[in-house]
Amino acid sequence: MMTFVINQISNNPRLPGLSIFVICLLAISTAFYVEYVVGIEPCILCLYQRIPYVAAGFFSLFAIIGKPGSFTQQAALLGCGLAFLCGATLAFYHFGVEEGWWQSACSGAQSMNMSLEDLKASIMAEPLKPCDSRDWVMLGLSVTVYNTIASLFFAASCFTSLVIIRKLKANTSH
Repeated sequence: MMTFVINQISNNPRLPGLSIFVICLLAISTAFYVEYVVGIEPCILCLYQRIPYVAAGFFSLFAIIGKPGSFTQQAALLGCGLAFLCGATLAFYHFGVEEGWWQSACSGAQSMNMSLEDLKASIMAEPLKPCDSRDWVMLGLSVTVYNTIASLFFAASCFTSLVIIRKLKANTSH
């Protein structure tokens, strides 16, 4: 399997960046589809979980347009991997909120350090969807679990692609 991946990347060094861009585009499109077509309202943590996909999609453009093996391409793949690691961390945090492992301000908990004016404002404001509710569950697992796993896989793929590209560059420069 690894030989296949190495051969594919050596034949097309822009493939990792292109793959990441398509994955990010599909993820963001799916999130908007679920929100606006299916009608599932996202909580604030759900919205935050979109940011790493946007960041990785942005970095992936530099991996596509950068010269194969260049600093630009390598830095872009590193940026993509780090963005996905941040996404995995955020998704796992959201899962912990859903499971009640820890509290979050978006789970309906109010701060004890609020002034009377802040408390009135929070009561009068439109309520945010609580982050501890699960709207989509498959095989007993929340979408946050699947996002955690996918983000870790995408991060590992980015870092693996970076290592392959660095080795290919080292082999061609000798």
